[in-house]
Amino acid sequence: MIYWQDYTWDEIEKLIPKLKAVILPVGSCEQHSLHLPLGTDTFGVIKLSEDIAKELKSEVLVLPPIWYGVSPHHMNFSGTITISPETLMALVYEIAESLYRHGVERMIIINGHGGNIDALKLVIRRISDDLGMRVVLINPWELISDVIEKVVESKIWGHACEFETSTALIEIPDKVRVGKIRRPNIKTPKIPYMALWEKNKVVIPWNTDDFTDTGAIGDPTKASKEKGEKLYKAMFERTLDFIKKFIES
Repeated sequence: MIYWQDYTWDEIEKLIPKLKAVILPVGSCEQHSLHLPLGTDTFGVIKLSEDIAKELKSEVLVLPPIWYGVSPHHMNFSGTITISPETLMALVYEIAESLYRHGVERMIIINGHGGNIDALKLVIRRISDDLGMRVVLINPWELISDVIEKVVESKIWGHACEFETSTALIEIPDKVRVGKIRRPNIKTPKIPYMALWEKNKVVIPWNTDDFTDTGAIGDPTKASKEKGEKLYKAMFERTLDFIKKFIES
């Protein structure tokens, strides 16, 4: 069993001293254009967390996932459920606090949603400073920028796009509405440095429909299973490599 919640209290009590770490998958429940489900971010990190735990066997366990994230920018599309950064931070901190009281020494957060990053950066600092717990945040796509550069054709990508649709074809193939994939109408800002996809940019309070009519930022019609296999394999291998070194350090 790889999931924390599948054990009884006396079983987990005996297992904790042998654990090297626990993995907390954090995602979102938000629009992912016309072809991907609301839970795409969470489904993806669940699969990655499960695959890592299966590879490491009894050294790590996967915690119950957090299905909600910081998603106010997607609220103009139906179905999105957003929580505040403060709520996410409080939830993650109190999970860590409970784990620490039970004797867990390391927590690995695998995050699937860009909107969560700022809050998670702040809370891992607090967990480290207040509890002395070893904690790390992994945003898997940030481990494979070189692979993305080689595999992804689109200049513009970021949400329900070529990258995310390709990986979804590997992570949740039965949930991708292939027949509904279509190229969005991307709206380029008139003022320079305001486009999300530019390397040189300012920070603005933006909503997804400022840039796209379908909810996709990027072109999902360029997605393929072959690309997804390369991208997912790279995320898995590099995440696994890091975690192996982290839990032995």
